[in-house]
Amino acid sequence: MELTCTAQAPSATHALPADNRRERLRSFLEAYWLRPENALWMTLRSLTLASCPLPEPSADLACGDGVFTFLHHGGRFAEAFDVFCAVGHLDQVVSRNADMFDAAGDGYFPVIARRAARRIGLGADLKAELLKKAARLELYDELIRCDANEPLPLADQSLASVYCNSAYWIGRIERFLRELHRVVRAGGQIVLHVKLSDMHAWTLERFERQLGRRFLDIIDRGRWGCWPTVAPRAEWERRFARAGLEIVDVRPLASSTHAHVWDVGLRPLAPLLVRLANGVSPADRLAIKRDWVALMLELAEPLCRCDLDLVEDGAAPAELQYVLTPR
Repeated sequence: MELTCTAQAPSATHALPADNRRERLRSFLEAYWLRPENALWMTLRSLTLASCPLPEPSADLACGDGVFTFLHHGGRFAEAFDVFCAVGHLDQVVSRNADMFDAAGDGYFPVIARRAARRIGLGADLKAELLKKAARLELYDELIRCDANEPLPLADQSLASVYCNSAYWIGRIERFLRELHRVVRAGGQIVLHVKLSDMHAWTLERFERQLGRRFLDIIDRGRWGCWPTVAPRAEWERRFARAGLEIVDVRPLASSTHAHVWDVGLRPLAPLLVRLANGVSPADRLAIKRDWVALMLELAEPLCRCDLDLVEDGAAPAELQYVLTPR
């Protein structure tokens, strides 16, 4: 079924003016309005990534539909468009943990109000439907389909920079990191956003006895199963060392507070919300979306600081940004 609609140490990024943070947050909320917890997390990633210039030739590995990178580099969609305008598999999201976004179809026409401030040399992903979506953003010079568990189809030292926010999804992580060492030139930049296994302490998983497995399965929807190489910080850094990668910079981008907010969010309701939103007239959908985004902006803005932690001061972060270079 497919539904369519028309239309650690303080860093420079943590010190961005509030209005800059608010504008970034708004852009992600407008695109991901029915999953505001995801919009918040992506904004935190974007704020942290802003410290990295990512010189060309550059690759966005596991780029997905490209929307994060498009928004991060200043692209904007028309108000009536968002990532929920064309989705699929809604009847299988709960029963089979299907990815509703892994469906391009004929209804996916992103209406671009402002192009991204730069183009990216290369985008790569495993899912062909997501690459179809990415191709419509006028963002990438080239898009290729590849499995990051296998050798990358790129020449030795052919890239000046790589960005990947999904390394913990990759089962053969040691091979992947060695491949990054191979394809990035000496002095080049590898930027990885990695979730830490410490996140287990900041989710409801630890309350299985009280809540029951069924409750946790509904809110988890297979997330942890998709992250075969999530690990503690020390293990990530051992992996980097074994791959011959030197750490240039590391900083937290999401805290235990953000992990708590993200843990449940609107994930269980998302398929139903999408059906509701896409089942009304375009005018009603836009009016509801405007009110929704305005409310979520007020609720999320106080949380939109990478160093904010209301739960436990000094707790392990949930996600880190690493900047690496080949040794």
